[in-house]
Amino acid sequence: MKKFTAMMAAAVLAGTLAGCSDAQAKLKDSNTVLITIGNKNITKGDVYSILNSTYGASTAVTNGNKIIAAAEVEATDEMKKQAEETLENYKSVYGDTFTTYLEQTGMTEEEYKEQLILSLQAEQLTLNYIDENYEELCKTYTPVKAVILEFETSEDASAAVSELRDGKVTPAEAASAHNSSSTGTSMIYTTESSTVDAMVRSTLFSMTPDDGWATVPMSDGSAYMLLHVDENDPAKLKDEVTSTFQNLSTIADDATAYYFTKYGFHVYDKTLYDSVKADYPNYLVQDKAEEATK
Repeated sequence: MKKFTAMMAAAVLAGTLAGCSDAQAKLKDSNTVLITIGNKNITKGDVYSILNSTYGASTAVTNGNKIIAAAEVEATDEMKKQAEETLENYKSVYGDTFTTYLEQTGMTEEEYKEQLILSLQAEQLTLNYIDENYEELCKTYTPVKAVILEFETSEDASAAVSELRDGKVTPAEAASAHNSSSTGTSMIYTTESSTVDAMVRSTLFSMTPDDGWATVPMSDGSAYMLLHVDENDPAKLKDEVTSTFQNLSTIADDATAYYFTKYGFHVYDKTLYDSVKADYPNYLVQDKAEEATK
């Protein structure tokens, strides 16, 4: 059944807007008048053009993700339970406002719940990509679990590192005793950790747990950092690293591009193509396929 669903999803994606003349999707009833203001008529075609240029790209990508997620990820009982709880929470918090929202969008509660489940499946899709490509991703992003303490003066940093090397205090205690607001919490850092100074990052990813504590000045000399790598073996940190990877936009984008390639995502409508190219260029996998055949 899952293979059949996957084949259907691929067919839907590959056939999106297929058969459009002049690479432009058109509504059969585009001349139907929806609103008249004075002597001006607003037709279905007018509204479609506006919606396509404004929301077309995000809608195409979102719906593409959902179709693929439904094919790749099973809707578990836990997902269904979570969707049900979310729905009930929205009804409780927003009351009639939520009911009005459903009416305006033309959705029933059951249909809204299905959308929630699809969103959870889409989240799992990225996790599946990370799991399948974990080793390669770790080579690219070099995750380590480490403690980083920041001090304004070299004197505070020196006093703190001396106590830490003697094993007299915890990182949190060393920070507190020497004018640092650092928490002393051990965290996962990757090459994408934007809060880490370039010079500090360079040292951090060259260290091992056996190196103990290192003192590194910020690139601009404004502060002094104490570094300690607690673990640098990604295999021992998989759950924590996976959670960190899930929040990296670069990996989420790569995951989407991977599955769009797998399912043959193809945009035929010129207006929609231009919008996707402007907002989501990495997702236009049809361009990569065409380049590969040249």
